[in-house]
Order: sequence, then structure tokens, then C-alpha cells
Amino acid sequence: MDETIEQEIINNTEIFVLQELESNTGKWISGGNLARQAKVSRNTIWRAIKKLQTAGYSIQSVTGRGYQLQQEQDQLSATGISLKLNNPDAYKIEVFDTIDSTNNILKTKARGDAVSGTLIVANAQENGRGRRGRDFFSPPGTGIYFSLLIRPHQDYGLGQKSPALAAVALAKAIDKVSGKNTGIKWVNDIYLNDKKIAGILSEAELDFETRTISYLVVGVGVNVYQPKNDFPEQIANTATAIYSIAEKRSGLRNSIIAEFLNQWEVYANPNNSKQALKIFRKKSILTNKVVDIRHNNKILQAKVLGIDEEFELMVELKDGSIETINHGEATLHKE
Repeated sequence: MDETIEQEIINNTEIFVLQELESNTGKWISGGNLARQAKVSRNTIWRAIKKLQTAGYSIQSVTGRGYQLQQEQDQLSATGISLKLNNPDAYKIEVFDTIDSTNNILKTKARGDAVSGTLIVANAQENGRGRRGRDFFSPPGTGIYFSLLIRPHQDYGLGQKSPALAAVALAKAIDKVSGKNTGIKWVNDIYLNDKKIAGILSEAELDFETRTISYLVVGVGVNVYQPKNDFPEQIANTATAIYSIAEKRSGLRNSIIAEFLNQWEVYANPNNSKQALKIFRKKSILTNKVVDIRHNNKILQAKVLGIDEEFELMVELKDGSIETINHGEATLHKE
């Protein structure tokens, strides 16, 4: 058999086997049944299982019983993400256990020959970054930290709107996977029950000779499970997670990443910009609230009137004047 065809069969079998194991977590599945359903040999099933085990999946194998994916496991893997994508061929996925920062790694790759659609995923970050140079708490096994490379060429609009569009895609993804109802704090923080569960850091590099965006990196960090020792003291009152650690389930983190990419494909499309804006406005947690805005090295107190057509913040200042804020950071005002 041609080596390329053989490898394709193994890859397809790996995706099928993982899907079956995740759908039957904690249950035994016969290797013979898997082989018959996939229409491959039992040896091909065995090789697919070995690849999944190498990728970190805890799969038991017992003669006479078959294979079993252990319960309360939520392993990140390229295969686990790919099988849930609408367009898996559009992405080149690399998954790491612990790295410096997914944005830092991807920016280095972007300055080389990395293609649009390259995705860097980490189980933990040693130097996770948020906006304004802040650290992003990135412990192992409880969150998802990933960065997506986009080469938008002439599309400056995508670069400017990417934080807001990514917020819409992420909020929709979390809602769909979890069944919960998230909110968006302008411009790109995701909230649940009045606490932050996710943040987005978009970074771009401009080519001044051609006046185009060389690349855009959209970095995402999500608190999926509550850490065993809770969040650090400085963020304990403002951060939360989507689930408790007791709610851990197989494939959940892969599902959120994949669904973000599926939603991004929809809302980053200029044809859907009005729909994205409608969702952003509906989910905005700052509208009609008094906020403090850090803008141009000043802190302004204002009432948020809404979100304009460019996803900018429309506010009324204390003197009654109306301004539109296109960059900066807004937080709820505390009396």
C-alpha cells in the first residue's frame, strides 16, 4: 500500500477512534467492533490507539474487553480539536504541554513562513500575557491558552475589529459548548456571573513599505475549570471559571477551541459584520453603566451609551459631552 494512503487511513482511524472513546468515556469498547465500524483491520485500530496514548490520552487496553478512555480526563490534542472543526484542513495545529506564551511563540513563527491558520495551543503558560503587559494566570490542566495566526493582507478592517470579533466568536463558542450565557466587557473580555472567565490579546505587525498587515495573532485565554487552590489573591474577587474542577469531562477543552474557530470563520467574514455587531451589543455588560476609562494616559469617568458601527465605545462624559473611544480600557466605576 502507498505510504501516503496508509498514513491517511491511520489518521482517519485515529479521529474515528477518539470520537468513539470520548462518546463512551469510562466504557469498554471492543477492538473488533471499532475495526468493523471503521472498516479497517484490528491492527490499524491498535496503531491508532498507540498514537492517541502517545498524544497523552489515558486509554486502558485489556484483552477480551477492548479499550476504555479513563473518566474525568480532559486532554488537549490536535486530533481532538480537528475532529470538531467544520474546516479542519484550514488549520495547522500544534499542541504543547507548557510553553512561554502562545502569542510569543506564534509571532516568532509568523515572522518566518508560518501559514495563515497556524494554531498554537498550550496546557499551561509560563509567561501568559494580558492587555497592558499584565500577566495572565495560566496553570496546567484547568484552562485553555491558544493563539491563531491570520494573514489579512489588505484587510485593515479585520485587524482593527479583530478583538471585538474574537470576543463575539469566543462568547458564542462558550455559550454553545456550556449552555451558559456569557457577557462581553468592551472590548474583548468575556464575563460570567459578573466575573471574568476569558481574555483576548490581539497583536499585529505592519509592513510600512506595502502599507499592509504582515500578520495578525489572536491570543485567547479561558478559565475552563476552577483551580484546585483557587485564583491568586490579586484576581480572586474578579476572576472565575466556567466549571468547577468536579465537572471535568473528556474533550471539553478541545471542544471550546474548535467551536471558537468555527464561530470565528462566521463572524470574521465581512458579510456577517452586522450580525456580529448585534451580538456584541446584546452581550455588552457595560451599556448604561458608569465606567472609568483609561484612555491616552488619562482616566475618564463616563456613562456608556452603547457600541457604534465600528465596535467603538460611545460614552457621555461628566460634562455632558459625547465621545467615541476606539482604544483603551473600561472598568465599572466604584463609588
